[in-house]
Amino acid sequence: MVLKDNYGVYGYRFQENPVLPLYQLFAVGFQDIRQQEYDWDGMKRVDGPLYLFQYTISGRGKVELDGHIHDVPEGTSFLVEIPGKHRYYLPQDSSHWTFYFALFRQSHLQHLWQGILHELGPLPQFEPRSLAIRRLETIYSEARTGAIKDGYYASSLVYSFMMELLRSGSVQRQERSNWPEIVRRAADFIELNYRVLEGLDQIAEAAGSSKYHLARTFHQATSFSPMAYTSKLRIELAVKLLRSSSLSVEEIAREVGYQNGSYFSKVFRSWTGYSPSRFREGKELLSIDQIVFD
Repeated sequence: MVLKDNYGVYGYRFQENPVLPLYQLFAVGFQDIRQQEYDWDGMKRVDGPLYLFQYTISGRGKVELDGHIHDVPEGTSFLVEIPGKHRYYLPQDSSHWTFYFALFRQSHLQHLWQGILHELGPLPQFEPRSLAIRRLETIYSEARTGAIKDGYYASSLVYSFMMELLRSGSVQRQERSNWPEIVRRAADFIELNYRVLEGLDQIAEAAGSSKYHLARTFHQATSFSPMAYTSKLRIELAVKLLRSSSLSVEEIAREVGYQNGSYFSKVFRSWTGYSPSRFREGKELLSIDQIVFD
């Protein structure tokens, strides 16, 4: 049960640092709306330029984006730019709309915001206890207790929230349950056969797809091309063998799927920044036994 005393809106007007790129929190709030007059038109607001993230805790609102009206029920958020061609409001058939929101100055955030929109879209859904929403709740809690006293701390909170939004998109993409069937079939085939794979044609045939459709769909789902995914698995195994075996570089190259040590060394350097020999010797390098690539 949410207590009425928990609701509130807190605004900030910290001076921008002329040297450091601080992320500026403009306002954060937790509101329970029950009046039909609640209606914001993004083209009529004068407090921008701002970015808005709003997340529904209970009830339901509506948002109009690009001429299309969308429900914003429990667990759904929306991201808009102010000013912008959008409108969000409490519809007549909804008894209330309870939500968290945060407004950010656009300065220094443009690339991050566009990246988040690219990863999540304008209407992402989150579980209430997801890390992204917990970060948003933390910003509000810190505001409510008076802990946000300067732009540096505010900037750290904003950055943490933005990173969690980006991470949530990456995690969703990495979850196999979200991958199209042909991507799952291709990934299963690669993981079983990456040491002996010769090219994309083999993978596409196993997945039951044209190689062009597979390449595009695989990259959209995983951020890797099928052959890059193959290289990723090969280099991850090579790292383990370089640290844990006495095999020569040439032998490791053949073990992980490369025909010769020269080409293997070139690929290994492109993924790790070091030659296999230097990585194995570990001189002036951190002693790493395993590397995970994302």
